[in-house]
Amino acid sequence: MPASHALDRITDWRIALRAENKSPGTIFIYADGATRYLTWCADGDHLPMSRAALNSWIAGLLDGGSSPGTARIRQLAVRRFAAWLTAGGEIAADPFPGVKAPRYEPPLVEPLTDAELRALLATCAVSDDHARLEATLNDRRDEAIIRLMFETAIRSGELVDLQLDDVDLIARLITIRRGKGGRGRVIPVGPVTTEALLVYLDQREQHPLAASPDLWLGNRGQRFGREGLSRALRRRAKRAGVQGFRPHRLRHTAAHRWLAAGGSESGLMAIAGWTRSDMLVRYTRARASERAATEARRLNLGDL
Repeated sequence: MPASHALDRITDWRIALRAENKSPGTIFIYADGATRYLTWCADGDHLPMSRAALNSWIAGLLDGGSSPGTARIRQLAVRRFAAWLTAGGEIAADPFPGVKAPRYEPPLVEPLTDAELRALLATCAVSDDHARLEATLNDRRDEAIIRLMFETAIRSGELVDLQLDDVDLIARLITIRRGKGGRGRVIPVGPVTTEALLVYLDQREQHPLAASPDLWLGNRGQRFGREGLSRALRRRAKRAGVQGFRPHRLRHTAAHRWLAAGGSESGLMAIAGWTRSDMLVRYTRARASERAATEARRLNLGDL
């Protein structure tokens, strides 16, 4: 199959992924990775359904400075696309069985400290000279978001997809209708986060787009999506003096705080939406020794 023909099949593949109830984020990542590969093949006159072409492309990504994680997910996208073509009878056999993914060691991500979290929240304080509706709404929104993320380990994509109907503040429950892998779950929130959400919702009623079903509202009539979330939180981090901030650090922070407070691993997996224990280890290993030392002192097993 030539690259031009394969590119024409990307739209149908996206529809098939949606029919499998894949999340919008997963669909975008897969389609983007496969499209990049097929475009490279078309530009270089490579046959896309060959191991040599795929290996050359991945090697070029790594040599060009792409991270092993990026190369890994893009290779996976191509392999999933090829498997879909094979299942549909468009190519005779899967061309990539046994192809190894680039070796990848997930980086250690340090959770934010309590002092850093307080500094982030402090940037959301509303002062007397900060009374414009738009500015005040952003402060209330961002405080609610920050608290929700470091308490519940909610993913960024899950957060921005929340609708008003997903929030039950009387029961203190939030419904995530489609998380990673298409799985939904219900997560509880504590009284402080609930109060922050209530204050935001009260301010939200004055917004011109208050009738929108989306929970979070952006500026100037724009939807508050992943890019809006990233920009808003990075601005907060810069003002707070928090170095090396990415929104995803709040998920790591929530996982660490849960275990450090004595929460169970099974409970954390349920709250965070993980089905594999290796994900729990990945998100919490930066401070695993610290938590183990605290637990060892509490157990005091040398006292015999």
